[in-house]
Amino acid sequence: MLKVFRKSNLASVGAKVFVCYAASMLVIIAVMGYLSYDKSAAIIEAKVGGMALQNVRQMSKRIDGILTGYADRSSLVLGSESIQKQLAGNYRSELERIETNSANTAFLANTINSRNDIVNIYLLGERGHSYRYSPRDSSPVYNPYAFDAPDGEWYSKIRDADGGIVYFGIGPSLIREGSADSVLSFGRAERDVGNRGEILGVVLYEVDASELTGLLGEVDYDGSGTNLLIDREGMIVGNKDGLASTYLFEPPDKQGKEGMLNRTLGGEKKLVVYDRLGAADWTLVGLLRSADLKREALGIRWYVLTLGLFCFVIGILLAVLIASSVHKPLQRMIGAMRKAKNGDFDTRIAERRADEFGYLFLHYNDMVSRIKALIDELYVQKLLEQELQLKMLGSQINAHFLYNTLDSVHWIARIHKVDDISTMVFGLSKYLRLSLNEGRDEVDIGEIVQLIDSYILIQKIRYKDKFTLRLHVDESLGSCRVLKSIFQPLVENAIYHGLEKKPGKGRLDVVFRREDGCLKFVVVDDGAGMPPEKLTELRQLLCRGEADVQGRHFALRNINAQIRIAYGPQYGIELDSRLGAGTRVTLTIPLRTVKSSRLTG
Repeated sequence: MLKVFRKSNLASVGAKVFVCYAASMLVIIAVMGYLSYDKSAAIIEAKVGGMALQNVRQMSKRIDGILTGYADRSSLVLGSESIQKQLAGNYRSELERIETNSANTAFLANTINSRNDIVNIYLLGERGHSYRYSPRDSSPVYNPYAFDAPDGEWYSKIRDADGGIVYFGIGPSLIREGSADSVLSFGRAERDVGNRGEILGVVLYEVDASELTGLLGEVDYDGSGTNLLIDREGMIVGNKDGLASTYLFEPPDKQGKEGMLNRTLGGEKKLVVYDRLGAADWTLVGLLRSADLKREALGIRWYVLTLGLFCFVIGILLAVLIASSVHKPLQRMIGAMRKAKNGDFDTRIAERRADEFGYLFLHYNDMVSRIKALIDELYVQKLLEQELQLKMLGSQINAHFLYNTLDSVHWIARIHKVDDISTMVFGLSKYLRLSLNEGRDEVDIGEIVQLIDSYILIQKIRYKDKFTLRLHVDESLGSCRVLKSIFQPLVENAIYHGLEKKPGKGRLDVVFRREDGCLKFVVVDDGAGMPPEKLTELRQLLCRGEADVQGRHFALRNINAQIRIAYGPQYGIELDSRLGAGTRVTLTIPLRTVKSSRLTG
């Protein structure tokens, strides 16, 4: 294998292709490794994040159900006559107070604590009367604490909620300082239903938080994450350990109810999934460590890189083998081409192959044979060119003889005072001289105008006063070059197919004008015109753009085909006609000056 490289020039195409191949494979492997890692990490993150969001969404619904149950039970207290009497402290006697305590205890035990999850219920009156119910005590406690509740921030929040429920999260008791138990605290304000609706006090509930903490700890994402409850300011109000924290967690985007995003918390990247609760102004947040999610993606990246390097080695070996199989036939062909370069066109590659090199060898041999044949024919071609030049000189002599003869007829007619013949022969001589024009295909517009003038001069001798001509030429068009043979036939058609069939005298308008960088040649007659079906047929024939030397309308079709071949398919002839009113023919071609025409020719 190395023999191929020792014999090869490192600057050769093969060596360059090999180096580019190896370098591109290394780049591809590196890019594939990175992209596979990035893509797999994104897929794993999206998949795990979607599953985590689904878990958070289901957990959020369950928490909403729990909080809604608390709200429903606490609403039963609102408007209770005995509860309002307890808060106001309006007792006529000590007996009435004891009876009220007993009634409230029974009501709270049988109705509010129906699920046996109440830890404490505090009735805190505005006038200093307080009451605590706890199923853990044998009897209720009346005025158990010095009344300083209205000074607390939590009391003000409940009072400001105007009867709405206020949740404070999971944590120690708001009243019993030093309590180690974690409870879910929430409260409502109680209004006097019989005296102008003034606030009598607040009812504070402390509920066993084990149901919520158990729910928050139910899903730990395989030990990779945790769940938190946060309020609208970002304060953590609950976690699986049952204690609220003062740590402020930046809340997610407030515009969406649920979502998934990446955050850096405590110097560690986290995947955050969240869902907003409906029963409280809280958000359930799931936190997952991004490093744990990308661990599998990292393994995929190393697997892809290892596999890519293995494929790279195999590819290099295959490339060397392929290079060695290509080297010999390539060198054989290069040697044959060098011989042909030095003038040896009899050399041939005799090897027969069924692959692409066989195709190249075969066609190389054909090419050399054709080159040799063309060289042999070159001498004959030069002889033919000389013969053609002699014939062209002879045709010019014949044309010169024709001009002289017509000129003689013209002067004989003038001598005998036959003016019509004199004029007609003079016009014919001038028409032929302009038409032949030394064999040139393109002429100036000025020469086209002279050609049309000569043709009209001949036709006026024939038709006398059958029609009048109005010829208008834009003076700026004089130096522009156009095809010689496409204008006069349109004027001829207007006379023979339009004005000749019209009874009485007609009018023929011929206009050369410049418009949007193009030449517009317009021929208008007020002759017989044509019916709509014939006009439609002509337009369809012109749209096809095919030339024809036989059949109907061949003159118009061939002129249109010449224009499209010479100038492009966007140019050509347009027709408009009404039966009995005349016909309008518009020819459009691009403008070319003498200089540009020479360049393109």
